[in-house]
Amino acid sequence: MNYQTEYIKNGLTILDNFLPSNEYKEIVKLFHSSEFEEMNLVKNKRYRRWQKPIDKHFPTEDELYTNHFWSSAEIVNDDCYKEIFHKRIRPLFEELHDDIGLFRHQATKLKNNHKNHMRSHYDDYMGYTGYVLFCNELDWKYDWGGQLQIVSNDEIRTILPESNRLVLLNHSIKMPHWVTPVLEWAKEDRNNISGFCIKSTQELPKTWVGDRDDYAVY
Repeated sequence: MNYQTEYIKNGLTILDNFLPSNEYKEIVKLFHSSEFEEMNLVKNKRYRRWQKPIDKHFPTEDELYTNHFWSSAEIVNDDCYKEIFHKRIRPLFEELHDDIGLFRHQATKLKNNHKNHMRSHYDDYMGYTGYVLFCNELDWKYDWGGQLQIVSNDEIRTILPESNRLVLLNHSIKMPHWVTPVLEWAKEDRNNISGFCIKSTQELPKTWVGDRDDYAVY
């Protein structure tokens, strides 16, 4: 099954060993050399916005949405990453959709402290499609945590944050997903770059404009 077919059928597709080794190593170097800012978000009405009555397993509207991670603007603003994105990642989306516009990019680190996580959420309010590129050095182990879990076709898929793995996501389908805490015995933090895309005719969403400066739009 090619990546276009899988994306259409399941709302996501996984591309392993995505980047050439030299390009991938440059991104990993950026994660080691960049400064990160702690993000600890708590929203008490977010699940009211996301509620889907038919999904009894999605958090109820009286629950708190939380996520806790570290973010860096340096990586996604670096010319090296911009060049890689435009050369390697954007063309994939242009094959999938004919109305690709701007992307909002963010580099994220979940530390191996058993605390960093992302609760169940949807990302359709951030963009109608998007990606996650995992940027670790080591082969990620089953029990290190940090797994991306996503509901696709009524089944939970567990995606290990394997090094140099690219995941394309169709957020317009509204698939619940979350990230489990990275456990203390993991030999490294969980690093990734995520991007959200709007249509070429769409204005910048309110969620892309604010007082945060830990992302880049291009």
